Amino acid sequence: MTYLEIIKRNHKEYFYLTKNTRVSQNKWRKKRVYLGNKKPSQERIKKEIINLEKQLQKEGLIRYKHRYAYLSNESTELLQDLKENYDVWSKKTSKKIKEKTYEDFMIRFTYNTNAIEGNRLTLRQTALILKDKLIPSGIRAEDYNEAINGKECLEYIKKYKKDFKQEFMLKINEILTKNTGVASGGRIRFFNVQISGATYVPPKHEEVKGHISNLMKWHSKNKNKLHSFELATLLHAKIAWIHPFEDGNGRTARTLMNFILMKKGYPMFFIPFEKREEYYDALELYDKGNKKEYIKKMLDLIKDQISSYGHKEANL
Repeated sequence: MTYLEIIKRNHKEYFYLTKNTRVSQNKWRKKRVYLGNKKPSQERIKKEIINLEKQLQKEGLIRYKHRYAYLSNESTELLQDLKENYDVWSKKTSKKIKEKTYEDFMIRFTYNTNAIEGNRLTLRQTALILKDKLIPSGIRAEDYNEAINGKECLEYIKKYKKDFKQEFMLKINEILTKNTGVASGGRIRFFNVQISGATYVPPKHEEVKGHISNLMKWHSKNKNKLHSFELATLLHAKIAWIHPFEDGNGRTARTLMNFILMKKGYPMFFIPFEKREEYYDALELYDKGNKKEYIKKMLDLIKDQISSYGHKEANL
């Protein structure tokens, strides 16, 4: 991915054309071209991209030919840029700012993931509950408890240092469904379920344990083979497909997707409530077996959040 990078020094901005190029399976090289201390025009950027490509070819830094299973080279470079910028941001940012950034994410993630499932709280009400510890008038107890549970769950996965296991998944669902009227939270369902508004019918309850066993084997086999984003999003889709719990399946899947990303050194993301139709469309693609397009759409859903950690992508 080639993008326009802005680096600040002594209260001044300096512009660079930056490109991450994969030179082997796990090795990347970043190339920067200084463009001055004034924002360059699109015409100049296009010319510099051509020059940069020629220079990389001259130096023998031709893009590594091996592709990941589902991500394009362009998407892989974008995610590598994100990971590097997030790492730099984490090292340079004060503890206080990082805490505020996490608090903002926690509120937005909790609001959006709950709203997708029908929670009636607004973003402001969610913030009042989680940040200011206030109870807005007129809200349902179930909605309030789902907000509290969302915060507790994120704190839990931040502290959890072990690998993804079945017991961990059960605990996540138990926390998310606590005090919300769910009879069997944190337990594998022993009855059949349907998804409201969807044509897809989850596996029969007699088959669920077998599917979960296969899920654990799949994760163990692919955790160091697939790209981190592929692993996280496919795990999310597989849990949503199995629908292993009485309730909270989507929230559990989205939380565990973020757990994988965090464990692999990436920032966490939320699926915006206003993009829920696109999100459902993405899951339908997975259900139909189109994993490549599903992963692409999942990346599209969170691209807007990438700039939060200093990534500046030019409209090239």
